[in-house]
Amino acid sequence: MRRPSILLRLLALALLPLAAACTENIESGAACPQLCPTENVPVRDTTLDAVVFDSTLVGLPLPGEPAYVLLASRPRPDTLEARPIFRFDSLPSSYFPVGGTDSVKIAAVDSSFLVVHIDTLSKRLSGSATITAYDVDTVAAVDSSAAALNTLFRPDRQIASYTFVADSLKTDSLRIPLSDSALAAKTSGSARLRIGLRITSGTGTRLRIVSSQGGTSSLAAHLAFDPTADTTYAPIVVNQASATPGERNITAGLRDFTIVAAGALPSFGPDLVVGGLPSRRTFLRFSVPTRLVDSSTIVRAVLQLTQRPVASAESADTVTIDADVVVADQSISDLLRSSELSAAGATFGVDSVRLSPADSGARTISLVNVVRAWHTLNASTQRAIVLRSRLEGSQAGGVRFYSIEAPLLAQRPRLRVSYIPRTEFALP
Repeated sequence: MRRPSILLRLLALALLPLAAACTENIESGAACPQLCPTENVPVRDTTLDAVVFDSTLVGLPLPGEPAYVLLASRPRPDTLEARPIFRFDSLPSSYFPVGGTDSVKIAAVDSSFLVVHIDTLSKRLSGSATITAYDVDTVAAVDSSAAALNTLFRPDRQIASYTFVADSLKTDSLRIPLSDSALAAKTSGSARLRIGLRITSGTGTRLRIVSSQGGTSSLAAHLAFDPTADTTYAPIVVNQASATPGERNITAGLRDFTIVAAGALPSFGPDLVVGGLPSRRTFLRFSVPTRLVDSSTIVRAVLQLTQRPVASAESADTVTIDADVVVADQSISDLLRSSELSAAGATFGVDSVRLSPADSGARTISLVNVVRAWHTLNASTQRAIVLRSRLEGSQAGGVRFYSIEAPLLAQRPRLRVSYIPRTEFALP
């Protein structure tokens, strides 16, 4: 009964020298030259001034791309005033009475509401707040600029005032009662209605409202009203629509958008900025020696940044920063276009980072899979990344970094790479 046990022991003793040859002395390669490297290959570290160009981009995301529009206010000293605009450029002027065969012109309006959906997880509200709605239709040549629209938030343009308390927001739906006479004047005259919202409270208040995203969102804001006082009629629902400026791609995006009346994030000279209002992105272009990308095994690659504090209305919030990988060809010189031609960093295994705008110090972003991918991508592909806020366009907080123009070398963006030089294995 003990024979199998004895045999196993003898077999283990016979294999022990062979195992030791490729484990204990594996670094030297002398014990098993056919399977192990023939020389020592320690991991090497180097820190490179690999960022050869950087820039802060303004103008993205394009209208219609953000998932939310922002309704926010904060009193001094960190003033913030963000106002969403909703366009209803196609209003009905008639309706079909119950049992009727012909349409009837709308002469009066009853029970009119603007219905919006909010992100309940990110709301900031304590006590009570008042939402005031204004008719912000204008014939200005540029009818989507903050300069043209902010002047229309005045008493003679007011079409609603709705006060509520924080505890009343039990769901994500918010119904704001509008002036029936104001809406009736628009429908009877076949005019368009463009609504601007403003919120006021004694403390900082923030509501993120689900946007139309160019007409693709099922939770976008809409109008609801009765075409008559007769309660037997179902409310008419009007979805958002924009008729200007006439360029199809831009017009669809202007169904709803955010303007800033106060608290816009200032520019910071040569510094790099991610997020804020108006939203900004950071573009970084790299130049890495060929011997590293093409002739080494990349073990680790980390982008090193130095953050600077930003004093703003949402400086205490955290900003989630994603690193997108540019896949545009080098022939594309427009940075905004190159930024759009990028792939989500998650597809390259790049993790997002969460930073507070008020903080400062060294920050790192792992780019190991990106640097590895540069070896496999077409040689004409730009070696660049774009840092953007995940809530860009709907978050006032922005993060600031030193650029390659920083006075101290240690403050500038740098790339730290750990690598193993390529080694030929002694296989026949």
